[in-house]
Amino acid sequence: MNRLTDIIELIVQWGTTPKLTIENKELVLKQTLISLYQEYLAIVGNTPEDEKEYPEAPEFNFEKISNTIRSNFPKLGFYQMILDPFEMTKPDNGLGDANDDLSDIIKDLMEVRWRFENTSDKDALWYFEFIMRNHSERHIVNILKTLKDLEEQS
Repeated sequence: MNRLTDIIELIVQWGTTPKLTIENKELVLKQTLISLYQEYLAIVGNTPEDEKEYPEAPEFNFEKISNTIRSNFPKLGFYQMILDPFEMTKPDNGLGDANDDLSDIIKDLMEVRWRFENTSDKDALWYFEFIMRNHSERHIVNILKTLKDLEEQS
């Protein structure tokens, strides 16, 4: 669990600390997102729900997170995506936003961190698995693909 909380801290900093001076930011971001994904895969299906009632987490400012990410990763922006990857005859394209993807992940992880600090480890782990399965997993995949596409474009 200490590994998960350490990874969360590393990722959350991208949305809370403007203009971080870290060498190879894109590589470090990839490494931390992959580590987060590994932690998720290690606990899938093994996190029983905490039955206690806890107060709601505070709202975290999405716009502030997004602006901070922009200061750290100015190249993260819009990308094309296929809406139905199994449509082989005439697939429809859509538009994604890597900054928005990372903002969502960070906002979700800020709530996981809050739960570790204010509810219970069991509750935090259950919520982590829940948000990864239902929300953040797709964002991680999209960011990793976008970072790879940007790298190949350079």
